[in-house]
Amino acid sequence: MDLNNLLPLLIYKFKSESDLVKAIEELSLKFTQKREQISDYLKDERLTSAYTAFYLTTNMPKLEAVFKWMPETWLAQIKNSTFIDVGAGPGTFSLAFREWAEVPVKVMQIETSPVMRDQAKRIWEGLYPDEKLLLKAEGETFLFFGHSANEMGVEAALRYVKEYNPDHILFIEPGTKEFFPQMLKIREGLLRYGFNILFPCPNADECPLKDSSTDWCHQFIQVRQESDVERLSQIVKKDRRHLPLTVHAFSKSFSTVNPTSRVVRVFPETKFSYEWESCELNHIEHYQIMKRGLTKDAHALLSEALAGAALEIEVEKVLEASKRVKIKSLNKHSL
Repeated sequence: MDLNNLLPLLIYKFKSESDLVKAIEELSLKFTQKREQISDYLKDERLTSAYTAFYLTTNMPKLEAVFKWMPETWLAQIKNSTFIDVGAGPGTFSLAFREWAEVPVKVMQIETSPVMRDQAKRIWEGLYPDEKLLLKAEGETFLFFGHSANEMGVEAALRYVKEYNPDHILFIEPGTKEFFPQMLKIREGLLRYGFNILFPCPNADECPLKDSSTDWCHQFIQVRQESDVERLSQIVKKDRRHLPLTVHAFSKSFSTVNPTSRVVRVFPETKFSYEWESCELNHIEHYQIMKRGLTKDAHALLSEALAGAALEIEVEKVLEASKRVKIKSLNKHSL
């Protein structure tokens, strides 16, 4: 989504780029230093439009990036489901789902702010005038939380699950240490409700980082922003290409063989090796991948690995504090 297409659809018309930048900076201040005022923008057309211009455009690529981690058969299934966008805001991820599908899709938006609802409706109708948003879910359902579960809390998120009884659920939330304990409680609730976990965990066992005070499970993605969006990011001095996330996917009607290992943290590589912390069958292991003998393509793939990548490994040697392993595949790429 580029700004040229979006700006005419905002409910507040900015007089200039500097006017927009000023509003984004004001909004950022509320998010970081004036947290007691964080909900103010939901009632203000100007700040809602600033949020839409910056955060809708920069958050939209997250969905497609996350989908690259997911099973192809599951993606084919959810494509035909009703996408229930919880805490839809200006419709960020509803639009991302529509763009990813590349065909008309069934979308239902849930948003408590009237100003945000107006903004979301204006954008959707402007871009897809012949496709109506649903007022009631139809058929199989895909419940989606995009940066909303962290705001509403565990109990409210689970209430939505009980109310809509979805077939599939996906969370894309902030990759912060503060949110991680909430995500674990949501995970525990969904497992009790009979959901299968598809991502990121290899199984439904207890998370090995549950009681950690220093580490938490999160993922990283690198996304490409449109040129005018990237320019705006540089002006407001915010990196929106390298993004930490907390991603969890669940399904009742779909199960798969999850990878036994997934990268949790990438350490600085050494002269002789790549060093990763990985979750291996719900146990944290330190992997050491020796550089000697690797092909140029393997070096390129391993050097770009990010937290969240699925692994197929072969253990070469068990050391005192780590495992020396050979990577057979990384994120569906064979080495």
